[in-house]
Amino acid sequence: MIRISMACAMVVAWLLMAPGAEAQEKKLERLRIGGGSTSATQMAMWLAKEGGYFEKNGLAVEAISIPGSSLALQAMLAGELPIIQLGGAASIQANLAGADTVIIATIVKKFLFWIYSRQDIRRMEDLKGKIFGTTRFGTLSDLASRFALQLHGIDPERDITMTQTAGPAETVTAIATGRIQAAALSPPATLQAKKAKLRELLDMSKLDNEYHINGVVTTRKFLRSNEDTVRRFLRAYIEGAVRGQRDKAFAVRTMGKIFRTDDRELLDESYDLIIKNNFVVPPHPSVTGVASLLKGLEGSNPKAKGSKPEDHADGRIVRELDQSGFIKSLQQ
Repeated sequence: MIRISMACAMVVAWLLMAPGAEAQEKKLERLRIGGGSTSATQMAMWLAKEGGYFEKNGLAVEAISIPGSSLALQAMLAGELPIIQLGGAASIQANLAGADTVIIATIVKKFLFWIYSRQDIRRMEDLKGKIFGTTRFGTLSDLASRFALQLHGIDPERDITMTQTAGPAETVTAIATGRIQAAALSPPATLQAKKAKLRELLDMSKLDNEYHINGVVTTRKFLRSNEDTVRRFLRAYIEGAVRGQRDKAFAVRTMGKIFRTDDRELLDESYDLIIKNNFVVPPHPSVTGVASLLKGLEGSNPKAKGSKPEDHADGRIVRELDQSGFIKSLQQ
């Protein structure tokens, strides 16, 4: 089983000290959830929260912002967050290591990252021998970075030096000041990169490959014993995503609150590139995307070979909500 790291222990301690959510009504079921907040790919959870859709579905939700998929995952495995919004292969890697994780929804199925570099680098191939930044090892930006590098014949372990940068804003600064030469960025950091006059080397959103980029993860144990809670969570999650796609003002207002900015140019870019055009509803877990991730993990994890996508994802509840007409009713 996965060992809880010191970083996770700190997150858990913080969560335990955090004040519990006050249910607006006694009948509401309390639920603590978590995920990142620095990218529009993470907005579905926050749109559901800001729109009041969790309460509508009988849940008094306390949403915790945790920087990095790896920390959110470890907090879930520690039992502090039964449902999390999680990107990339983190859930799959944990499952291969013996954890009980399962993907139950995929809201983003494309790599919504753009590789930016200093102006003196003109092609992806020019990155050989350079320093490449990622927010944290094991996060979605790290996964996207390694995929993009390998696509252009660059071995992330031998041909470049990978280093952690802490966050998207810090990553842009690190490129601009020459501490690193390039990195994978997502909105709103892409706009900051443009303003810093960095060079766009690759638009990963245009790649044909489908992946599980961002969605909802829980444990099979929690799903078995709390299926109705998970169902109500997903109803709210989907309703928030649909509202965000149809109501730009609401989505922009929510992002502004979560990002803590009123920069309309930044918020518009995040909305247009991600929520409006790349949120996938219904958010069926991406079997093809999980298979692609497993393929990419084979080199570093022998257990990925022969592992089936169905071992890591359960689309039963989203499929049920889709077939019932619930999702279609939201989109009319």
